[in-house]
Amino acid sequence: MRLFLTYALLLFFCFACTQRKTAEKVILDAIPDNTVFAIQINEFESLKTAINSNEPYNKLQQLKPLNKIASKIEALHFLNNQTTGLLTLTAKDSTDFDFTYITLDSVSLIDKKITDKSIESIPYNSNTIISYQLNDVTFYSTPFYDYTILSSSQTVLKSILSRNENMNTHSAINEFLNTANKEKLANIWIDLEHGKSLLKQLFPTDLHDLDFASWLSVDITLNDQELQMNGVALPSSKTKVDVNLFNDTKPISNTLWNLIPNNATTVTSFGFQEYAKFIQNKNTAGFPVTEQDSLLYTVEEIGLASYNDEEILFLKTFGTASLVEYINTEKTSTNEFSGHEILQLTSNLGLFSALHPLTGNLSFNYASIIDNTIVFTKTKDAIETVISKINTENTFDKTTLFKNVEDKLTSTSSKIRISTLEAEGAHLQKTVSSILGSNFLKSDLKDYVFASQLIADTGFFHVNFLIKKITEENELQAINPVFETKLETDLATLPQFVTNHNNGKKEIVVQDQENILYLISASGKILWEKQLNSTIQGKIHQVDLFKNGKLQMAFTTNNEFLILDRNGNEVKPFTFTFSGGNVNPLAVYDYEGRKDYRFVVTQNNKVYMYNKKGEIVKGFKYTTAEANIEDTPQYFRVGRKDYLVFKLDNGKLKILNRVGKTRVSVNDKFSFSDNAIRLYQNKFTFTTVDGILYQIDTKGKVSSSNLSLAKDHGMDATSKTLAIMNDNILRIRDKKVELELGVYSQPVIFYLNDKIYVSVTDIQNQKIYVFDSQAKPISGFPVFGSSIIDMADNGNKKVAFVFKDQENSFKVYKMR
Repeated sequence: MRLFLTYALLLFFCFACTQRKTAEKVILDAIPDNTVFAIQINEFESLKTAINSNEPYNKLQQLKPLNKIASKIEALHFLNNQTTGLLTLTAKDSTDFDFTYITLDSVSLIDKKITDKSIESIPYNSNTIISYQLNDVTFYSTPFYDYTILSSSQTVLKSILSRNENMNTHSAINEFLNTANKEKLANIWIDLEHGKSLLKQLFPTDLHDLDFASWLSVDITLNDQELQMNGVALPSSKTKVDVNLFNDTKPISNTLWNLIPNNATTVTSFGFQEYAKFIQNKNTAGFPVTEQDSLLYTVEEIGLASYNDEEILFLKTFGTASLVEYINTEKTSTNEFSGHEILQLTSNLGLFSALHPLTGNLSFNYASIIDNTIVFTKTKDAIETVISKINTENTFDKTTLFKNVEDKLTSTSSKIRISTLEAEGAHLQKTVSSILGSNFLKSDLKDYVFASQLIADTGFFHVNFLIKKITEENELQAINPVFETKLETDLATLPQFVTNHNNGKKEIVVQDQENILYLISASGKILWEKQLNSTIQGKIHQVDLFKNGKLQMAFTTNNEFLILDRNGNEVKPFTFTFSGGNVNPLAVYDYEGRKDYRFVVTQNNKVYMYNKKGEIVKGFKYTTAEANIEDTPQYFRVGRKDYLVFKLDNGKLKILNRVGKTRVSVNDKFSFSDNAIRLYQNKFTFTTVDGILYQIDTKGKVSSSNLSLAKDHGMDATSKTLAIMNDNILRIRDKKVELELGVYSQPVIFYLNDKIYVSVTDIQNQKIYVFDSQAKPISGFPVFGSSIIDMADNGNKKVAFVFKDQENSFKVYKMR
């Protein structure tokens, strides 16, 4: 975990079956042997633009790994009109490495960048290799089935072309390609277990062993002043690896922030639901287990904080008796400070050895008990400072450092670390490379926060990493009206943004009660009208059926499944009629992000799954449910597995795999509320009409919390944030806000400038409330009409909102 930053930056910043080969098999055959790094580029040009404008990259260019990779892949900067591709790195020998780039795009060059050009054809067996000499850069390419392969090495291409059939399966990379989130700009895969030869070339000579995981796969989110990476890691097979201490443990909510002083420059929190499992892992991993380990069975969170030269240890427990008894036997003196007893301890307490390796070789001389947490420091001044900071609420949770990362990471974790540049650089010097850490400190990222997170799961870890510029909390800027559209007939559906693929601008589709569908331009002009037979059910989905960048609109009505092009014309053969009506809203799945869509139509207890050609998918077996299906079947991905979730009106919840077989068995029955099922904390989360919040994990374990919710409560959730509206009480995460009495809509969670906000509407008093993730009210929204219906985020520069105003009109607002 401690090296996640180094690995991720290293790669990122440099950039069904038939007898004939499938595209999946071909790309695996095109991957060089001994590949240890791979970057799936999902939007080539967008990625180049995003990297060029990314401040963290621009400030880290001097680091040796980035310079070496950027120099090696310089050939890619000559390519034009690229869309997607797979970039790999392989060690040539102990002193050099090669890149290979595999793409369905043809080789098109940007001539204005070329001052000297030489292109030569080289026959090889029955193939042709093209040699390019552009300025002082040499690279090679060859066609390979429908793909083009580029490489810095002619030898690599020859090896691929002469490889025997089925000689190389690349099973780990195959799994990476199948599970990577194609909605992100790029995805990274790193084989840490077999990549030492390459790593030694890229890093300084004083590099420590890089062994915190077997392999790592992350998705990239990139903004001008922020880099976020989220993914999974497979545990290392080696012994004495710190991360393996969390194998199969359960994370908890990290809560020590309100005890840690606000001047801390680095904070680390470790969380366990069951410390006994952690001790068992210590023994398995080869770490010594001492007699004092048994004192820690009630510990659920361990915190370390640093400022100046001070180190502070926090042990939060659900039962302090045994620990307090032990500490009292090891004290040499006591005194009182600001209402708390301070104990001076004997030197070299065995308790601190039991905390190894989490706390290193640290030892402490003073302790104080604050509620259910025991605080340790080296000096008396330090523990007095901690107590004073807690009493005056000058704690870490109030700092801009913490608030800048709070929304970006999950609220529960096995390990989380937050630090400044100075602290992070010192950490790299100690744990990775002294030279690299020293260079890192010269990167001019003093106004940035660094955070990393590990969440243990069954057999693997979720990992998150963040570099973000520290910004003060600001209220949302004023929202200005763009246009108002009034129809002759009342609205039957809520207005929804769609994308005009010709110019990338947002437009609006809406249907009136005469069943006329309208497409309305970004300026409020009605572009066309189309008469439909009945009302559209739920959301309109935009799809790219022909993989040419042109978008269509897919939806169901009460008795039809339709797909229209942007001119309102029906796309053949997608006009399907279902006798008897009562069709649910359409579900659209794109399992691998390759635009090989699955369209799921449900009617009563029938399930119809269509492919992108309009044919029934024969391999999908769940065609008849045990009872009528409520609402839209939902699709989730957790780790490397797909989950299709159906609510039935007999109270059963079906969780299936992509072929319609049961993936998770759920025996209980539920009185489902009208709220959709959400994936929160990697659990299927929903509420019932009797006011209970249920969560079901991927093993089928059901947990519940009786929140005593009213029947008409509302709920929304993301992976990290849960919002519930109950009567006039809004709950966001663990915070509650009491609003004035009224009739409230369901809460809506939305992202704006990469921050989480929650909106609710008092329908009775026609007032909109917007809160941040900490339940702090945000001003600036119009005080009229219905809730925020939909929004469009255009590169974080301009955000548009659509509000339903009156029964036959809506208004669009923008914010810069």
